Amino acid sequence: MEPGALQTWIAWSLALGLVGLLLAAVGYQSLDPDSALYARFSAQLAGQPISRWIAPEWSGYSGREGLFREHPVGLFVLPAWLTQLGYPAAQAAYQVNALYQVLTVVLFGALAARFVSGVEARALTWLLQLLPIAFAFRVRANHEQAVLLCVLAAVYGVDRARARPEWLGLTTAALVGLVLVKGLFVLVGVAACAWLLLVRDRTDAAPASHRRTAWVGFAAATVVAAAVAVAYEALYRHVTGESFAAVYMGRQLGIAAAPRSDWGPVYKLYNAFWYLARLLWFAFPWSLMAVATVWTERRTLLGVLRGRARTDPRATCGDPGLAFTLGVVTLYVALFSLSDRKAERYIFPAYFFAGACGAVASLRRWPAFRSLVERLDHVPWVVVGVWLGTVCLRIATGWLPRIKIWAPE
Repeated sequence: MEPGALQTWIAWSLALGLVGLLLAAVGYQSLDPDSALYARFSAQLAGQPISRWIAPEWSGYSGREGLFREHPVGLFVLPAWLTQLGYPAAQAAYQVNALYQVLTVVLFGALAARFVSGVEARALTWLLQLLPIAFAFRVRANHEQAVLLCVLAAVYGVDRARARPEWLGLTTAALVGLVLVKGLFVLVGVAACAWLLLVRDRTDAAPASHRRTAWVGFAAATVVAAAVAVAYEALYRHVTGESFAAVYMGRQLGIAAAPRSDWGPVYKLYNAFWYLARLLWFAFPWSLMAVATVWTERRTLLGVLRGRARTDPRATCGDPGLAFTLGVVTLYVALFSLSDRKAERYIFPAYFFAGACGAVASLRRWPAFRSLVERLDHVPWVVVGVWLGTVCLRIATGWLPRIKIWAPE
């Protein structure tokens, strides 16, 4: 490991440790109902034998009883282990979420570096922390941060696997993580990986053997994730004598998917417009530049889709980076618009991909902005400082720049 990298990891470790001390010292509790619920489940598991961790119970919370089968149990495991190590149970889930944030920042920079220049990739690691969505979810205990981390790890691993197949181990672990944390949301991670491979196949000249290895390995990782889902169901039945999948799938594909309007396809367009409005705000201000980029680089995008991509150093995000980020955003909006049950958190990763596209476009179009970023690039640990400062600000003051204008029905 290079000396600079070692110093960066030491800085991250110190920042994470400081946040952990602060969370425990102030007895932090989120006002977000989901975060409060999941922190409670994590604490509940810590007091039970590991053999029962797969089956948390409502225990009267929100007036509900019986087994909790809204999501798999993966989100609660690390906080429960942390609690058993002696960390306060009520804050363990928030501290683990902070760890997910740090890993997301590092991994987003690594993924971006495969598409854009070093300065641009490093800039994204702190610029994306200033998005409105990042403030809204700064200190939480819900699934979204873990989902974003797993999606990033899956696509990063499959991209690296085009040259080094051993990186498929990361993709496999990430897809399994998605299954254990968010269940059906693994399908979005699978689609994102497939889209990345398609984009790469159309924009570089990698040997056919490399492309084939990446696709076969990705398919194998998907099969492993499916096998884990089957094993989870079997273990759940063994522990509880009941099915997890029957209740979970019935809720996700039944109650949650039930139409809430007689307008049919027209209402799906309304759903899409609702999510696009969320994208504009929660990825602001870079979302505006992302929209402009779609128009100015439309020929580049069409070239990628038709397999006739060009190599142009003036391209806003480069052919593969532009197509990949906008494709992931489109995937999230299109998929979740099919359901009439809407929530801005469902497309959480899309805000960061849209923000990344817009931020890189801004760096390439505005010399003054790029000059400022290049000067900050020489400031030691600016990324760590932005993260630590914003987390401490959230804990200390409760400041949350969130505008709620158009709520879901």
